[in-house]
Amino acid sequence: MANRFFQGYIYQLQNTIHGIFGVIDNKEIISCSNQELIGNKNTFSLMKVDNRGQAAFVQGDYTYRIFYESSFMRLAVFAEGKNTAAKDYVDILSVCFAGMKSYFEENYNRHLFYKNLFLGNILPEDINVRAKMLKIPPLTSRIVYLLRFKQVQSDWDLSMINTLAEYSEDDEIFDMTETDVIVISKMRAGAEQKTVLEKGRKLQEDALKLYKEEPIVGVGSIVVDIRQLTDSYKEAVYALELLYLFDADRTILDYNHLGIRRLIYQLPLPICEIYLQDVFIKGSFESLDQATLEVVKCFFDNNLNVSETARQLFIHRNTLMYRLEKVRKLTGLDLKQFDHAIVFRLAMIVNDHVKHLR
Repeated sequence: MANRFFQGYIYQLQNTIHGIFGVIDNKEIISCSNQELIGNKNTFSLMKVDNRGQAAFVQGDYTYRIFYESSFMRLAVFAEGKNTAAKDYVDILSVCFAGMKSYFEENYNRHLFYKNLFLGNILPEDINVRAKMLKIPPLTSRIVYLLRFKQVQSDWDLSMINTLAEYSEDDEIFDMTETDVIVISKMRAGAEQKTVLEKGRKLQEDALKLYKEEPIVGVGSIVVDIRQLTDSYKEAVYALELLYLFDADRTILDYNHLGIRRLIYQLPLPICEIYLQDVFIKGSFESLDQATLEVVKCFFDNNLNVSETARQLFIHRNTLMYRLEKVRKLTGLDLKQFDHAIVFRLAMIVNDHVKHLR
């Protein structure tokens, strides 16, 4: 598509500009007055050229001038020769093509491509075509991490995360909304949850170092086809929507390990209220103070192990038993019994869901 776009203008200028001329991107010639040269690889790195003065420069037997650049892409015009005429040609061509900024932004801005992909603004049949133009491999294992800050400051440079040694140049990092930052990372298909979460924690740590604020992180599924990347993004958003159902110290959620909370999240308010009425004597759950609930939580975290729970809470075993007995008297549920413990644990999550819906 880009080739045809530039080639149309080059055809019109062939009788005006003498010698070979055309357009190159980061890697190769994409349009040329001599069509046999289209696809030839660059003998130098266009991204490494110092373009601060935006002046023409000579490389080999050709004169070049960069007319468009973004974080990932540069486009330059070139003309055969190293004389003044060649310089004048590239100056004229650069002015001609630089006026088409909106076209380049739409077709060569990778971040804008991903945003439009996630928002459904690209037709399915156009996704691979646009990805090819941006040199994005359509079939590569990727995963979406969604970092949500309470507030993103205007002076934050989100690309700084990508400059750290631990990150690959293939990682895409950009802001999706005022508070959401997207990280698209290459991840081996079938990677274990431990590996997926380690990456998320590393993102949190680095964001905290750079911006003095730790974001919460939602993690989507690993997908192979770029057309499925939107699903991974939506899953990351969905995971963050369920965060309130987890413990307060939980700051990273993987869509594929939401557990029973995925089901509870979809329950309507009336069903949840009926369940709580069935489980608890009226007012019994509300009568439990926060300290008692913390004891119960620790008891569950230790798989109903009385000795380990008492050790972690730095209390005597008998003290713990007394508190559990207090819960039984108030609610009618003996948490030392597995079936009762399951009912109570589910009721705690449902109660959080009800409070959020209200």
